[in-house]
Amino acid sequence: MPGRPYSPSPSPEEDFGPEAYEQEWTVAGIVGESVDGFGQHRYEVKWGDGWRRPDGTNTTWEKDADAAEGLQQLFARWGRQQEAKRMEKAQKSPEIEIGGIPHHMLHEQRTIELARGYEELKQVYLPNGDPRQPIDFDAMRKKVPGRPSPPPPAHLQGAREQAQQEASERSNSRGSGSRTPASSSSPSLSRSSSLAREHRAVRPLPRRAVVRRAISSPAPDSEEESARGPSRTASGQQRQFKRRKSLELKWSRKLQGAAPVKFANEINYEEVPPLVENFEYLERGYVRAEDVPSNAEVADCLVSCECEDRCIDALECGCQGPSELADESGQRIFAYTRKGLFNFELLPGMEVIECNDACSCDVICPNRVAQRPRDVVIEIFRTRKCGWGARCPVALPRGKVLGIYTGRLIRREEADTYQGERKSYIFDLDIREGAEDEDEADKYSVDGYTHGNWTRFVNHSCEPNLRVYPVVWDTIPELNQPYLAFVATRNIPPRTELTIDYDPKAAEEVEQSKGKHRQMTPEGARHCMCGSANCRGWVRV
Repeated sequence: MPGRPYSPSPSPEEDFGPEAYEQEWTVAGIVGESVDGFGQHRYEVKWGDGWRRPDGTNTTWEKDADAAEGLQQLFARWGRQQEAKRMEKAQKSPEIEIGGIPHHMLHEQRTIELARGYEELKQVYLPNGDPRQPIDFDAMRKKVPGRPSPPPPAHLQGAREQAQQEASERSNSRGSGSRTPASSSSPSLSRSSSLAREHRAVRPLPRRAVVRRAISSPAPDSEEESARGPSRTASGQQRQFKRRKSLELKWSRKLQGAAPVKFANEINYEEVPPLVENFEYLERGYVRAEDVPSNAEVADCLVSCECEDRCIDALECGCQGPSELADESGQRIFAYTRKGLFNFELLPGMEVIECNDACSCDVICPNRVAQRPRDVVIEIFRTRKCGWGARCPVALPRGKVLGIYTGRLIRREEADTYQGERKSYIFDLDIREGAEDEDEADKYSVDGYTHGNWTRFVNHSCEPNLRVYPVVWDTIPELNQPYLAFVATRNIPPRTELTIDYDPKAAEEVEQSKGKHRQMTPEGARHCMCGSANCRGWVRV
């Protein structure tokens, strides 16, 4: 009601349980403080191990006036510590000192001091002392036409008179030609003079510019932007965000019907992965070096089938004649199920032979899998420890073929010359190496450093969820130029990082050496950071 005096509502009493009152409570410290509009302090007290709520918390809010003497001493010490911290912060940041007010009179304390005079102010400025209307302290200091200036609260009257006297003395000293250094005036300010000054209009503290440290410096999008240099402003962050969209759009034009490739980074501000200058996205196929023969030279050697619509029986499929894939009874079989999933029947040293362009079957033939456009979205994302990786936003079933590794097809002699980071993007096409004609056969490797697709971002794991297998459809196996397809070895949940074993032969060596002797780290191997339960501790790249 308008004429009813206002008083804050009491806080509801908390039931701590009967056992809480039968034991001694020890104080661990003060962890928080609050001040209401009346200037009343409350402190958040953290208690010791003697008491704790069922939810695990052990703090209560205690008023200064109602607390025991021991707690009041802790409150006073807390106040002195907070005051010391504020003064230290103010001394390190001189720009927060406003109008010559000393460091200990910061904005938060001036507000508290004004609130302490609430009782006097509400009687002067509010009709009938109605406390339900908010007090506008800034408006109180302005003169209203036809209304006399309100007197200051009682506890500020003496301070104002003393401040006026000090201002008069300083004016006289300036008129006489003398000048008092600013450093000598600050220590002589009394408590009353600071209270008088704090009654003036307070300007807001200057806003500090927030400068974010750039995690990486992406390549500029134009020569003009390169001349301006790297930008660390909000517009620079916007340009970096635009670069991600620009790269996604650029790659989308070369997907050849495949699902999109997206970028995601929840770790830092790097919007796109670092790429070599003039990197070319290559969703399918190879870019052959000049000394690498084209598969067009062996196009006449391809064996085709005459199946109608879809190939069902590998024994009757003509293109499967060179295939060595067979079941336990020796009958030739396909490498895929009728649903297009890899059946994992392929043995080492064999390639999967899919139907080719000369075959009469249609594009939905179950023996055309790795050559089809990728039908799942790939997300290239920033990992916490291993740079950028790849994942899929949807679940993947076991046997799902995701794509092939692409890049420059080069001879092994050239691949052996690369070292360091460049070497980590090399995949040797060594499926048939180790045969009798090994020395006579040409050896090739795939370099995914300057050309490639999303598979170049797949990281290593000693317990991978992907496997790499060789497959051909536009060449013959004897040419030693198969494609390397990536297939899921188990059911993979959504947003799970996709990994392969960079050194599958090492897994066989470790398995054979179990129980015999400890596997030593080979020369030239790197420390493995996959973090899997059966991590070998090293990886050869």
